[in-house]
Amino acid sequence: MRALETWRAGFAPLALPAVRLYLGGGAVSMLGNWLQQTAQALLVYQLSGGAATALGTVAFCAGLPLLLLSPFSGGLVDRIDRRRLLLVCHVLEMLLACCLALLAQSGAAQLAHVYLIALLLGAINSVHFPAQQALFFELAGVAQIRRLVSLNSVVLNICRSGGPALAGYLVARHGVALAFWQNALTFLPMIAVLLRLPVGSGERPPAAQGSLGAALRHIGADLPLRYAYLSCAILTMFGLATLSLAPALAQGDARATGLFLAAAGAGSLVYALFLSPFFNRLPRMGLALSLALAWMGGWQVAAAWVDAPAWRLAAMFMFGLATSMAMVGSTGMIQLLAPAAMRGRMMGLFGVIGFGTQPLAALGGGWLADRVGARQSLALSGMLAIACALALLRRRAWRNGVLIDVAAMPVAQTMEAVEAPAAPLARPVR
Repeated sequence: MRALETWRAGFAPLALPAVRLYLGGGAVSMLGNWLQQTAQALLVYQLSGGAATALGTVAFCAGLPLLLLSPFSGGLVDRIDRRRLLLVCHVLEMLLACCLALLAQSGAAQLAHVYLIALLLGAINSVHFPAQQALFFELAGVAQIRRLVSLNSVVLNICRSGGPALAGYLVARHGVALAFWQNALTFLPMIAVLLRLPVGSGERPPAAQGSLGAALRHIGADLPLRYAYLSCAILTMFGLATLSLAPALAQGDARATGLFLAAAGAGSLVYALFLSPFFNRLPRMGLALSLALAWMGGWQVAAAWVDAPAWRLAAMFMFGLATSMAMVGSTGMIQLLAPAAMRGRMMGLFGVIGFGTQPLAALGGGWLADRVGARQSLALSGMLAIACALALLRRRAWRNGVLIDVAAMPVAQTMEAVEAPAAPLARPVR
């Protein structure tokens, strides 16, 4: 009964109308996003004649703006209404999806076109990600933030499971243009949601204080916060970046590519839906995050070396389980440890460290795959992830760190914890 209560408590934010409205609109939009990402990778693979380097290049173009712009977009999020920023982001993303659909449908699409659109989408995402994460506090408040991050992960991974499989089917039967058109349509519900979104009684954005340098100094002085960023960088560089090689691993087969990505998404969904309420209550988050990274790397090596398609899909399922655990855990830690007045900049830096490293890794992985093979590139990434996870575990202060379960604290005590310095929230076990 206690386990059932813990699991049910993970869905507590759904009692808030604003949360239900936002997650509902976001589900439609994210499904379209995965449709486009899968179709775009297949289009690049076709246009390049099967070059894995081209897959790495498009991932590089999508992630480079996150690396360069996120530190500054985080400051923007601290000063401007987050809903207006998100509204502008979705309108621009819809227009770019229409452009890509027209190019693909007319037969005029070239690699340069796809690279440019990926670059522009990356610039938009450098604003979208910190704005969305900061808006979560306005929707639910700090007492529910880790649960809301987990629920958003549930929605994301439902779409991550169904989107690639649906995209593989659509591309195989109707071509890539239809997937792009459908993605453009999925932005309409989210735009409607943002126009009428009633913000709940959660935390309001405080006046911005300090500068980007102050945020960097705060991170440098806080070991749990610093290692949470590092964990996400390892996850992205040696884990999530390898998903850009899916068409090369499937040798260009649209259905196989969709199933490969869907298996990873299904693993992430199972974690987010059934395991995240229990993971959020683990006392030693540093230990849990490091073990999740090692688990991820081990299954990457397994996926690289097994030949049977069913076993490879099973390995990718377990890989997805670990990536979701690491992403939700590191995001939740940063959300809680970040001072309220710096939250936008902290999430902007999260975009830089967590996602800005992905294009470099994807580009390097694609280059390596063209020379030694896609499977060997995947296996090497897995081994590097294991090595980094073991290196993190050597730090006792990280391995034995305890994170207070803020969701279980009274509201008054919760707000005091958020406004206090980050260090009291994470303390070593004596």
